[in-house]
Amino acid sequence: MEERKTQQEPQKIIGEGRLSGDKVIVTDSDAVSKLAEKGYGFQTTSGLELSLVEAAYLLHRGLLKVKNEKGEEVQFSELVKLAAQGDPDFWLKLNVYADLRNRSFIVRQGVNPREFLLDWKKKNKVHRLLIRIVVEGTKMGFEEFEDMFRRALESDRELVVAVVDKEGVVTYYTVEGGSYEQVSKGTEDSFEVPSE
Repeated sequence: MEERKTQQEPQKIIGEGRLSGDKVIVTDSDAVSKLAEKGYGFQTTSGLELSLVEAAYLLHRGLLKVKNEKGEEVQFSELVKLAAQGDPDFWLKLNVYADLRNRSFIVRQGVNPREFLLDWKKKNKVHRLLIRIVVEGTKMGFEEFEDMFRRALESDRELVVAVVDKEGVVTYYTVEGGSYEQVSKGTEDSFEVPSE
């Protein structure tokens, strides 16, 4: 009787990147092509620029090796620690990014640090989403919520609020209704993201 493998086979490393400030640069043309084809990074004259969130995700998945300026290999935990020094929300963003990528979505960083953009085709219709990350239990004023909603409307996207609980579980809520003209201004009240 043949024994089944219960663990996934490790994926093949696509390429290697060099840590440069708050980016990881991939210069090998074959790796650049493969990663860009899968929706990672932005192509520049120096190669493919990956955000630290993208690089950490790829490193964790075993698809990328990252080296520092000295040529030493950077481990996942080191990269996360380094990124978190410059961005206290790094782990939160990585958690949501990984959840969306594991669902096979192509995700891009938005204008706001806690924001992702997602374009996805379903039944011959393109759904354009603005995903905003909120920590469960966080108090948020209506002005801030209105700003999120307005940003989504102005960019012709549907607002999805990604609520992350204390265990790191992400729950997505779609905010529906209204148009740009219907969004009112000047509400002073606040509300709390409910805890389950």
